[in-house]
Amino acid sequence: MSQRVLKILRRHEKSIGCVFAGNLMTSIDPLKIEQLLDQIQQIGSIRKNIVIFDQQLSSEIHVMFISKGISPIIVPSNNDIHLTLEVLDILNSQKMDVICIGVNDDSLLPVVIAAREKVEVLLVCPSKEEVKNYTPYIDYLITLKDLSDNKK
Repeated sequence: MSQRVLKILRRHEKSIGCVFAGNLMTSIDPLKIEQLLDQIQQIGSIRKNIVIFDQQLSSEIHVMFISKGISPIIVPSNNDIHLTLEVLDILNSQKMDVICIGVNDDSLLPVVIAAREKVEVLLVCPSKEEVKNYTPYIDYLITLKDLSDNKK
């Protein structure tokens, strides 16, 4: 394809910034992480992809995340605060069409509500039942239960 056609195609592709809670991502089998990323990429192109941990990782887990294109960040305290800061950074300093937030509970509901005012929201969570409060504020939903039920 010519460069001009590629530029046009890129303009129409949605850019996605992903921020995941570490405890959510470590609960997923590594093969399911690839399946999760494939599902996210059906929506658009992942431009930023981080996972935040509040504890040190083993070198094997660290390398596994890096090999899948996910940057692990270790923080010294409550990772909800750092998740919030990363989401706000993506919203305010980077041009993204979709923000992907991976959480286990509804602790980031105010952040999702604020994000929805600016961009589309993709929520990654364990199951639909655990995040009922998010439903009015999200455009896309991927559950880990659905990943477990879909076998590739």
